[in-house]
Amino acid sequence: MATRMSTDKELVRNIEAGELRDRPIITVKAMVLGVATVAATFLYLIHIGQGYRVGSYVHSLFPMAVFMPFVIWLFLNLLLRVIAPSVALGQGELLTIFCMLWIVGTLPQLGWMTYWTSIMAAPSYFASAENNWSEAFFDVLPWHVFAETSSHVIEPFWFGLPEGMAIPWGAWIPAIAHWLGVSVAMVMFGYCLFALFHKHWSEGEKLAFPIAQLPLDLTRGFGTSERIPSIFRSGRLWIGFSIVFIPILYNIATYFSPGMLPLQIYWEAYRIEFSNDFTFTVRILPLILGITYLCPVDILGSLVIFHLIAKVKMWVMTRLGVMVGSEGQPLPISEILYLESYGALVFVGLWSIWLARSHLRWVGRLVWRGEGTERQTRVYRFVVAGLLLSAAYIIAWCVGLGMSVPLATGSLLLMTLSYFVTAKLLAATGFAYLLPNRTYLKGDTFVLDLIGSAHLSHRQLIAYKIMTSKAFFGTFRIPAWPAIPHIFRIFSLDKQPLRVTLLVLLAFPTGFLVASTATIQLAYADGGSVFMGGKANQVFEQMVQLVNNPIAPDAEKWFIWIFGWVEAALIAIARTRLHWFPAHPVGLVFQSTFGTNLYWFSLMLVWVAKLAILRIGGASAFRRGKPLFYGIGIGYVFGVTLSVIVDLIWFPTQGHSMHGW
Repeated sequence: MATRMSTDKELVRNIEAGELRDRPIITVKAMVLGVATVAATFLYLIHIGQGYRVGSYVHSLFPMAVFMPFVIWLFLNLLLRVIAPSVALGQGELLTIFCMLWIVGTLPQLGWMTYWTSIMAAPSYFASAENNWSEAFFDVLPWHVFAETSSHVIEPFWFGLPEGMAIPWGAWIPAIAHWLGVSVAMVMFGYCLFALFHKHWSEGEKLAFPIAQLPLDLTRGFGTSERIPSIFRSGRLWIGFSIVFIPILYNIATYFSPGMLPLQIYWEAYRIEFSNDFTFTVRILPLILGITYLCPVDILGSLVIFHLIAKVKMWVMTRLGVMVGSEGQPLPISEILYLESYGALVFVGLWSIWLARSHLRWVGRLVWRGEGTERQTRVYRFVVAGLLLSAAYIIAWCVGLGMSVPLATGSLLLMTLSYFVTAKLLAATGFAYLLPNRTYLKGDTFVLDLIGSAHLSHRQLIAYKIMTSKAFFGTFRIPAWPAIPHIFRIFSLDKQPLRVTLLVLLAFPTGFLVASTATIQLAYADGGSVFMGGKANQVFEQMVQLVNNPIAPDAEKWFIWIFGWVEAALIAIARTRLHWFPAHPVGLVFQSTFGTNLYWFSLMLVWVAKLAILRIGGASAFRRGKPLFYGIGIGYVFGVTLSVIVDLIWFPTQGHSMHGW
């Protein structure tokens, strides 16, 4: 085990020493192409993929909506290098497009915008005597952040516009402006927060940043005199590519010959049942195999082992009939594990801040005393000012919903902690399906279950549920924040702070405006009830439930939360004291989340393969294996992209879904 840990550290040192010495440069041309790529991608995803219900490409923190257009640019650029080298893009330009796509990659479809749009139009339309919405919360609902409730606005949204009627944009513009403003503030808050920690994560903790390393490796050589970059001349890359692409190509052939049976190895989720209450899901996703190859083996092992232990814990608790919670508010078995994981997540967040204490003191001296270079001082002062101003804007916006200042501040801190930990662990693992459970993603569990909803006034409770709903800055597929630390890894904030900031500030509003307006257009054209019906109701039903059945603090729930906190603390302390200790708290934080439940087997395959490679050949064998695993990921994305192109040409209104959960 000591050999394994030293090998991982050697790999990180190699990356630090050579591969990231010369950071790529952001150009104006690249940002223009990035904006155009975001707009074109979103219009396709919404009007074709969602409109005709033939493809959904937003399933993770690094979705196919990002990787597919990037791979198109990659192969197009390879072609340009051969036939017109003078117009081919350089590495920095390709990476700029990649980063702009990732900043907004979780916005379209069910990543966020479908939920946001439907919630904006739902209250007045779905309210009825049976659900009691109007009596329960209409008097305190912050109507100013919703779409106008006039019947000529809402009814055509759900049933489609009558012929000759124009979309009532005037009724939607105020809502779009409200939510765009607070969303940009959230993006800048995360941007400034990660700017404070990035130097420590990169140089102090030496996180692997696998998802940043992948595009860096794939674009290296595009800025040189090489006609074809060396990685694309690697036979191992094309072997990995073929392993995945050939089965996809066969499946594409079945589109034209319905009698041919498609191969399901990369698409089917197989369910293994040992008993009714002890089941496992086996799913092989090539994209996970390609990226998590760069993840340290102790983290891979922890994700797999803790998930298997969680399955056993659930089986034992089910068999024993374990119940947690006082009478009238018991937790289901699965939510007991969620609460345990939430305690672990809070510890990991606080521990991450503690580990960075020396770095944060250095930043403090830099900001207040100017103890550093002029450029560093200017950048970090901008970062601190941006952090405070964006936080103030978000809190003021929440107060406008009806929350008190303490509740708004506490809610922002709880949400920040979950997003912060998720983004950091994504940077450490490359596992883009680290999707936190919705119950604690935005602090709901802590405020409503641990502190108790009974302590909130009627107005504050409704405002709080709006702030923590799927309308506010994403679902469990977090917008922008997971991408930002990787952007700092790719582009130097010290060397080009204005360009990096402009990249983010161009990408996010573009993505938000295109995604929101295109989704609204689709609803008025086809009727929102066709693809949005019911998606908005959950938050309003929860409001009624909480108004009628307030939750009181519960000692048993606190015990589970504290138990998870202590478990994570013991694991973290053991890692600092015992160099051979193999466990990592990330496994406990995500022991029973949607992503690990579905993809633990893919992680196990990479874990076993990487252990074998490092054991047999060491660091040099690991480096030689990278093109093979990159090829597996690229082959999958290229195959899915080819399927989309075939559908556009031959099956434009009845396409085939090649990628899903």
